[in-house]
Amino acid sequence: MRTFILLAAILLVASAPGYAQDEIPRFEVAGMFNLLRADIDVLGNQTMYGYGAGAQVNANEYFSLVAEWSAAHGSSGPTEIFQSGTTYEIPLVDTRVQTILAGPRLYRRKRALNMFAHLLVGAGTNKIDYNFGSYTKWQFAFALGGGVDVNVGKRFAIRLAQFDWLPVRSDLQLEGAGSFFNNWRYQAGGVIKF
Repeated sequence: MRTFILLAAILLVASAPGYAQDEIPRFEVAGMFNLLRADIDVLGNQTMYGYGAGAQVNANEYFSLVAEWSAAHGSSGPTEIFQSGTTYEIPLVDTRVQTILAGPRLYRRKRALNMFAHLLVGAGTNKIDYNFGSYTKWQFAFALGGGVDVNVGKRFAIRLAQFDWLPVRSDLQLEGAGSFFNNWRYQAGGVIKF
């Protein structure tokens, strides 16, 4: 009888870490709506709307590797744009900001919700279309931020909020524009867990 109790205790203790690992999904994918406050001074710091997608691999309860893509679109005008030593009067400017970022994400997981913080690094573009032409170039970008997922079930969560400071390097020759556009981004959507 002692042997049976000892064997049962060993199996119970040995299976506990395996049970805890089953609670953490191996992969997650997210689809998100985003609101981007774009730091384009010459266009009046536009508020842009868009969408995004992300995928992550969970190494353990606290650490994940993440890749995200997002795009936001807006329009503004009339305005003046200074480019290549010439000032142009622009009736309408179509703007787009896209990013492709990857990096580590740290988690604090609870039964009802998961809180996270991340630093994602990659590339971004500030595309501007106007009646005299178009400008786009992929350059360095990063996102520093975090958020909260509300668990709806074992396989689904609602991304209630993800806030990011999202600087995108730019060499646009716009009057009043610096070398980085210091954007702010809010995202919300759904997360599917595998």
